[in-house]
Parts: sequence; C-alpha cells; structure tokens
Amino acid sequence: MGGLTAALVSVALGIGAAGAQRARADPAAERDERFESLLRTYPQRRPRETIAQVERLVDEGDFPQRDRAEYWLGSALSSLHDREGARRWFARLQQEHAGSVWAERSWLSLGDAAAQERRYTVALDWYGKAMSANDEGVREIGRIAIRTTQVLRTRQLWAWAAGAVVVVTVALLGISLLRHRPVLLWPLPGEARVVLPVLFVLAVLSARQDPAPRAAVLELCVASAVLVVLSGLRLRAAAPRGGARALHAVGTVTALGALAYLAVYRGGLIGMLLETFRAGPE
Repeated sequence: MGGLTAALVSVALGIGAAGAQRARADPAAERDERFESLLRTYPQRRPRETIAQVERLVDEGDFPQRDRAEYWLGSALSSLHDREGARRWFARLQQEHAGSVWAERSWLSLGDAAAQERRYTVALDWYGKAMSANDEGVREIGRIAIRTTQVLRTRQLWAWAAGAVVVVTVALLGISLLRHRPVLLWPLPGEARVVLPVLFVLAVLSARQDPAPRAAVLELCVASAVLVVLSGLRLRAAAPRGGARALHAVGTVTALGALAYLAVYRGGLIGMLLETFRAGPE
C-alpha cells in the first residue's frame, strides 16, 4: 500500500514538474497561469494592486486569455468608479480583439457606464451595437437593457420638461413683480403664511428618512417655499381678477407639481414610488 502511495505521489510530482517545465518553455502559457492565479487570489490583495499586476501582465505580451484579461481590467476599474480608465481598456480590447466575445461583452459594460451617468442616448447606442453580437447571451442582455434604458430616458425627458416649467414660471413671476414695484416683502403673503409651516414640518420629519428621500424632501420644501413666496408676492402686487387670477393659480400649482417630479427624479426615487403605488407600502 505504501509503495502504491509513493508511486502516485511520484506521478503527481512528475506531472507537476512537466507542467511547470512546459510553462517555462512557453511564455504565453506561463502568463495564462499567472492570470488565473491573480484571479483566484484577488480577495487577498487590494483591488488596485491586482489591477496593476494584470496590467503589467497584459503589457508583457500575448497569451490565450489576454482578451479576457483586458475585459476584466475594464470591469474592475468600472466597479471602482474609474469609468475613464475602464473605457480606455474596453477601447483597447475592441481594437486588439475585435471578434472576441469579451469585446462584445464590453459593449454592454460601456452601455451600463453611460446609463449610470444618465447619458441614455449613448447607452442606447452601445446596447444597440450589442444586438449585433455573435453571442446570444450578449444580444439578449442588450435587448433587455434597451427597454429599461428607454424608460429611463423618457423619465429624463420629463425631468427636463419639468425643469423648463419651473424656470419659465419663476421668470414670469419675477418679471411681473418687477413691473409692479415697489415690492413689499413684509408681511408675508397669506399663501406663504399657510404653506411655509407645513413645509417646515415636512422638512423636520424628513430627518428620520434615508439619505436619498431626505434630500428629495428637503429640496422640494426649499424650492416650494421660494415659489410660494414669489407667487404670493406677485399675486398681492398685481391683484389679478377673474381669468388672470385663475391662470396664476394654475401656473403656480403646475410649477409645484413639476418641482415635485424634479425632486423625486434627482433623488432617483421614481422607481421606488411606482413600486409603492403598485404594491402598496410595506
């Protein structure tokens, strides 16, 4: 039994020695093994240290998984929020390995990076390119990403429209106020005396919320307070009647609604609100 064990150990050592000898004889195979080792031991080092080692490995020369290594570098840098560094590696991958599946997957990663920056048109271009990939998985992910990104772009367009409504409303109120000088800032208009305490209470209650909802509520409260005060001052100064007064009220309410959408969008809360309306609060 002992002789059999010794024989197996000898065979294993012989195979290992032969593999090491082949790796030394073939630099490409040796680099491939080093890359695999770096991936296996990735958690043992700081991410930037592993990235630097893989970069040096890629620059040493060709090896079977070089395209995968370049893709890994782009993905690793992207996970560290270094999108410019990621784009450089993805561009190099696409230039050096144009027909590789990893080059095709980099199209999805570039689309994701653009979507995270809210450059949805650019993201759609990359996802559209992924639809022409040879890999079926890349095409399917690109198809799903296109639908999601189109929804996000629509929300962005609505946010731009909401911002335009707010800017135009504030500009019109300001111009009207200037035409009715002098403007009396005190006492505050009646509308402001009613609304401002409510906004103050909402702002105080938001302190118990998570950072994103809290920021959205505070932004909405501050912007609404300014708009309500400006609207009240204009209403008192111009004293419109009939249809003009109704138009003033509709414009102010519309601007407040636009402010609410803008604050929710900037806080990244639209999806959460829609899910709450659909499924109800927990």
